[in-house]
Amino acid sequence: MGSAVSVSGTRDERIAAIAELQHGHVSREQLRAVGVSDTGIARLIGAGRLLRVHPSVYVVRPAVLVPRGREAAALLSCGPNALLSHSTAASLWNLCGPVDGPVEVTITRRRHRHTAGICAHRAAGLLPRDVRVQQGLPVTSPARTLLDRATQLTLHDFERELDEALSVLGIVHRDQLRDVVRRMTGHRGAPIMRRLLERRDDGGVTRSEAERLFLALVREAGLPEPETQVRLAGYTVDFLWRKERVGFEIDGYQFHTSRHAFDRDRSKDLALKEEHFDPNRVSRDQVKHEPLKVLAHVIGALARAKG
Repeated sequence: MGSAVSVSGTRDERIAAIAELQHGHVSREQLRAVGVSDTGIARLIGAGRLLRVHPSVYVVRPAVLVPRGREAAALLSCGPNALLSHSTAASLWNLCGPVDGPVEVTITRRRHRHTAGICAHRAAGLLPRDVRVQQGLPVTSPARTLLDRATQLTLHDFERELDEALSVLGIVHRDQLRDVVRRMTGHRGAPIMRRLLERRDDGGVTRSEAERLFLALVREAGLPEPETQVRLAGYTVDFLWRKERVGFEIDGYQFHTSRHAFDRDRSKDLALKEEHFDPNRVSRDQVKHEPLKVLAHVIGALARAKG
């Protein structure tokens, strides 16, 4: 979101036109460019026509609650090469819900004055393919956004966002993810994403294979053997310890990351809880690649059942 905006008309019409392009916001530099002096800006503030939201960034009244206004103001405050990134970008790409905290922005220059409500990240080596426009705002590409998110989320939550982007939303391709990992080897998120991509390059794990591996884990640990594919409370439960009242589901991310699937899974868990069972979930990839963690989860659930 740069400062050079070509508009015409009266002074007020030019201010309104710039604000309309920028979700209700203008910068001091842009106001000067259309002929408003610093004294004139002060008068507009005093008259309630402008409201300062960041140093040298103003919202044009009455457009205070314009959608994505906070994000537009942050970009103006950080300069023409700033991009929305990290959790803010993830929200724009529908990988997560609205973000209540500071607007996260990536900048390329070395120095940036700390501004309340903005979390600025510095990055070098961004290429044109790392930049997109979403809802009229410059934002990091889905691949770059995911790379940054790998440093913010737990492995489980990041894996969900990765598969949401790949399989449900379809906003990124594996080649794009491999490209950003290859270029950004020093980024803290690179080894995390590389490891998860390698898992997917192996073809993942099928439902039947995951169930076989899960049952083998249970048997090798000498735990009580569960019933499999049991109908309970109107649903089919993958593994059930009836005496202990413990159930386990093995989820494949491709089929469990949409909002419909999420709601269905929550309804199933609630139905089991109403029948006084303890529902638990692990992913197919966890069963294959993190068997000790899965086994610890099973042992913990059975121990809780004994009270």
